[in-house]
Amino acid sequence: MRPTLPAYRPPDWYPLQRALAAVFGADAVDASAAFWFIGFVRGPADVGELRLYEHSATRRRLALDHTGDAYRWFDEYGAYGHVGHEDALVEALV
Repeated sequence: MRPTLPAYRPPDWYPLQRALAAVFGADAVDASAAFWFIGFVRGPADVGELRLYEHSATRRRLALDHTGDAYRWFDEYGAYGHVGHEDALVEALV
């Protein structure tokens, strides 16, 4: 018996574009082309699903909820926690 694969879901670019615009201004939305959409991951229980993006040059990942709020994985807790947009974007870009 073959394992069942999850149904295809198209990439969700809106949260990344919103986060880039919030930190760097509306002109920065084009910078979303420098990211790959990795997929959906389980976020905090009160938030739900997160979208995971990876920067093509730095290979650093960025986790955002459906509204564009940023999250970081904390090993000590084994979970994602909320962080500021600017911190999360700078970490992904540098």
